[in-house]
Amino acid sequence: MLGIEVIGDGSLNDRFDLFIGTLGYETRSSYLARHDLINANRKIALAFPEEDYAAYLSNRDFLISKQFEILPKDSGTLPQLLATAIENRPADAERDFSILVDISSMSRPMLADIVFELSMLERAVSVTVTFVYLPAEFVKENAEHAPVAVTEPVTSDYAGWTATPERPITALVGLGYEHDLALGTIEYLEPTNVWVFVPRGEDRRYDDAVNQANRNLKEMLRDERVMNYHVDAPARVHAILENLVFGLLQSSRPVLVPFGPKIFCLCCLLIARTYEPEITVWRVSGETFAKPGDRKASGKIVTLQTRFALHPPITQ
Repeated sequence: MLGIEVIGDGSLNDRFDLFIGTLGYETRSSYLARHDLINANRKIALAFPEEDYAAYLSNRDFLISKQFEILPKDSGTLPQLLATAIENRPADAERDFSILVDISSMSRPMLADIVFELSMLERAVSVTVTFVYLPAEFVKENAEHAPVAVTEPVTSDYAGWTATPERPITALVGLGYEHDLALGTIEYLEPTNVWVFVPRGEDRRYDDAVNQANRNLKEMLRDERVMNYHVDAPARVHAILENLVFGLLQSSRPVLVPFGPKIFCLCCLLIARTYEPEITVWRVSGETFAKPGDRKASGKIVTLQTRFALHPPITQ
């Protein structure tokens, strides 16, 4: 097991050594910067490919004006950047190296890569990472069923491996408001058992949309296999999910399918790295020919503080 500890719900009030966010088309990707909520010695934005769409160019110009370092998201420089930043910390610093990561506008593969790199980084000090998530204002989604375009591990690092392939699959599925996509994924994976996690409390319209999009699936499950969770209590969500996964590992192969809010996806990724390589994290998306819509922050800020324990280099 890797040494990843969830400390609590976290806060933005601390001073951080490093901030990592995104430069993308969503308005909310620059929300923290525009509201002067980033208190960090160094600020980095991982950039999606440039395009004149939605808020991309406005975000780019604003972040540059605020002295952000803009790095292409697929440049492959993040591991070295993290290692160098930690190595160059003040020699007399006794506290953990601290990082603030805004996951709000990250793709799931990008978020998966960041969690993976943090867990694998050779470091002479522990690293405290506060993840921040900005729920979006409600936007009505297309109610039509979209054919599945991608169904695979979120990245190859989360494909999972087990010494007991004969054990049955248990699917733990976070629900979103993609119409029947969760049901289609379960039909594809053919698990023996299914648990679903339903987000609640952000906006009644989101709650209704999730119920409507997944009513066929929920009608198939026993009530005790349907678990509601609050998006603004990620430490509790992580604890419930980890306890369930730990128990299931004794007799099955858990596959985590994080539809819905990215904070649930984050919990899945942290647990997968904690129990690697036993856990698979699955990614599914529906085919669409329309450009994704802009997402504006609702104003709520959700944080989760974690600690990646000391991981010194292995000496021969």
